[in-house]
Amino acid sequence: MPNPVLVNILDTYYMAGLWEGLSPVPTFFRDRYFPTGAGDIYAANKVLVEYRDGDNAMAPFMVMGSDPINVKREGYEIHEYEPTYISQARNLTVDQLKQRGFGEAILSNSTEEERAAKLVSEDLALLERRFSRTEEYLCSQVMINNGFSVKAKRDEDPSHDDTVHINYYDPTKGNDGAYTITQWGAGTTFADVAADIEAMCDALSERGLPAVDLVIGRKVRDFLLSMSDFRDLVNKQSGIIVAEGGIRQTLSRYQGVTFLGTINFNGYELNVIVSNEQYSAVSGGSVVRTNYFPATSMMVTAPNAGHLMYAHIVHMDEEGNVDTITGKRVPDLFVDRKRKTREIILESRPLAAPQNYSPWIYAAGVVA
Repeated sequence: MPNPVLVNILDTYYMAGLWEGLSPVPTFFRDRYFPTGAGDIYAANKVLVEYRDGDNAMAPFMVMGSDPINVKREGYEIHEYEPTYISQARNLTVDQLKQRGFGEAILSNSTEEERAAKLVSEDLALLERRFSRTEEYLCSQVMINNGFSVKAKRDEDPSHDDTVHINYYDPTKGNDGAYTITQWGAGTTFADVAADIEAMCDALSERGLPAVDLVIGRKVRDFLLSMSDFRDLVNKQSGIIVAEGGIRQTLSRYQGVTFLGTINFNGYELNVIVSNEQYSAVSGGSVVRTNYFPATSMMVTAPNAGHLMYAHIVHMDEEGNVDTITGKRVPDLFVDRKRKTREIILESRPLAAPQNYSPWIYAAGVVA
């Protein structure tokens, strides 16, 4: 009979494999607009952000026998950035291993080792959900601001926070990803609405970039659904008007995100997507539900407009050996033998960036 193989469930590489087996947390902005490719995980402290202008030019007609005109490599930029750093921990004490776990049978024969394995899996899943929400926030902020500005914590005291700020445009030349709109109100017609959305699409199309999705906030949705012309278009092109006159919105696999249908706005066929995704934030000592995408805003963009990159994580073991680990998530372990406590730490170094210059057009304050 072969000897059993002993597995250390708190080994970094074992926990990394355990994380790989977790069910992915659905996040709309990250999944649809910021995929991670094979070349987006770096074995380095910094990552390269490369983006270029969209191309909408024609090849010229030439006189036979003449020399071809060279296409200049314009509008290409490469920047080196140090990604943001996300880290959070979860304690595991000896006392917790002796207690009956949540959902565990009252008369359970689970050993401390079995409970430890179960708790490690549950803790990694909980931390992963939190990390995914942070990445979703980062991706949404990059699209809203054509860059991002986030608070980086040193400890639990907010006065010790640092600010990490990156722009993906030249501030001296203005933000090509922003569209200024005259706020819609009582006197706004559907022709006015279509003209604004068409202008946002034109801003992308003129630079050779696709306009596929119209992402709107909850209050913008309510305003559009109050217009009979818009409801007629939804009914005609998507067939989701029910007999009672209401909208049977298509729920997506993303909590808080619905698909209204594909609507033609002056020639542009756009997927109208309502984003009402929320996360919990602490404000003034109270926990408040906050939208990733503002309720009064809208945006025109296309899938895969950006990408999410990751830098490496450096670990040092108890013997002082340094190990450089690449991946989206890197788990680690800290053992306090005196207090009989193990602390599972999950780390990540993501950076969300566009694939092209300003591949999204964002309008704030569309409605009151």
